[in-house]
This record gives sequence, C-alpha cells and structure tokens, in this order.
Amino acid sequence: MAMYVFSDPARKVKLLARDAFKEDKGVRFYCPNPACDAHMYICGKEGSSAFYFSAKFTKYGHIEKCPHYNSNNFDPNKFNETEFDFNKALLALTNVSKPQTKKLDPGEHGLGPVIPKPPCTIRQIYDLCTAYDCSDTYNGIIIGRMLLYDGSAKMYRKSTDVNGWRIIEAKRSKPKFYDTGKEEIYLVAPIGKQKFKFLLRFVDDQLYKSIQKELYANKDSKIIVAGEWYSVGTQNEFYATVVSKKQVKIIH
Repeated sequence: MAMYVFSDPARKVKLLARDAFKEDKGVRFYCPNPACDAHMYICGKEGSSAFYFSAKFTKYGHIEKCPHYNSNNFDPNKFNETEFDFNKALLALTNVSKPQTKKLDPGEHGLGPVIPKPPCTIRQIYDLCTAYDCSDTYNGIIIGRMLLYDGSAKMYRKSTDVNGWRIIEAKRSKPKFYDTGKEEIYLVAPIGKQKFKFLLRFVDDQLYKSIQKELYANKDSKIIVAGEWYSVGTQNEFYATVVSKKQVKIIH
C-alpha cells in the first residue's frame, strides 16, 4: 500500500492520501514507482478519515520488489498518529530490553476497546516512511527528516543535515564493511548515490558479533539502522552507537 500516488501516467500530479476523500474511489491511479504499472485505488474503512492506496486487483498488481508492494504493511488505521514522537521512539530503540515477569493475576482481557498505539519498532517506522511521500508529514514530522533514503536524498545537501536522530536505509560499504579488531561496521547511504558513510560502533562485543554475522549472511540486502548520528570529524562521515538489536534490521 502507499500513502500517495499520481493521477497521471507521467507522474506529474501527486495525490496524498489525506486528500483522497475528494476523489472517486473507482478511479485508477498510478504507483509512485515509475517502473511499476500497478493500478492503484483509494482504500479505507467507511467513516474513517485515514485513507491509503492499494493495488487491489491481482491482475494489475505491483512488479516484483516494488517498494509499494503489499510487503509494506503500514495501515494508518492501526496506529495512533497523534501520539507519535519520532525522537522518543528512536530513543526507546536504544534501550536494552528488561526481562519481563509474569503477573500472578493477569486480570481479564478483552473487556474494552483496543486503543491503537503509535508506531514504535524500527520496521513500523520504516514502513510508514516509505508509504508516504518524503515531503509529507506524520504527526507534523516531515517524512524525509525521519528516514534518509533515495527518496529523501535531496533533503540532505549538507553534512549537518544528517546529524541527530534518524533512520538510514543503507548498503554495506565495499570492499570492506566491518573491522572485527575495532568492532565496527561500515555502511553507505543513500543506496543510489552513496553520498554518506556511516560507522556503527558497539558497546558490547557479543552484540557486535551477532549483528556482524547477520549482516554478513545478508550482505547484499538493504539495512536500516536507527540511531543518533554524529560527525566523525570527516566530511560526509557519521557514526552512531548500537546498544540494542532493535536498532538494526535487514530488509529483504
């Protein structure tokens, strides 16, 4: 699904999901991916203001590996946008999870309505960012400022634009993408232009070994990393400290 589409084959006229209520639900729209000819339609629950776009007919679906294919499961109706705080969400990802203890009396369940929570995992936040246009907003936060990837590359003209809390969509640096002696992993982003270099540092050797092994086994896949990024002192090079596996995920 997607949170924006185009009204014309040339993809010059953009339509955001928040404006979809003005349009006819039977009209075919165009996938944001210019290489994909999927037939996109307005979808949404009756009475809900949260619309999205989906290729609902298999015959006219997305091409393989289209970023707007259904593998992006972001559904705005399942999350609480007004409670979403990007910096707070990423800060939570850097906290080491504490072991949970079972309650002796868990209490009764299902007695009240389920209240949607804001996106909180790195995959949920990544999916919401790739579902929207980079210039759109989610709870007032510009999408492209949350995720540095090919779609938002134009927003990062200067090195200082990268500093701070952010998710990056990256690939391994070649030819060397890790240094076991230093316990560091090296990435480049955005994937298309590879303008910036990113260094992952670790607070724990077992955490480094675990993530390095996983990335090596999937070294040609996309890698997303959430962290607070700082300049290493060299132009276009940044580092973040990884303290939890929740900060890193491989995207197949």
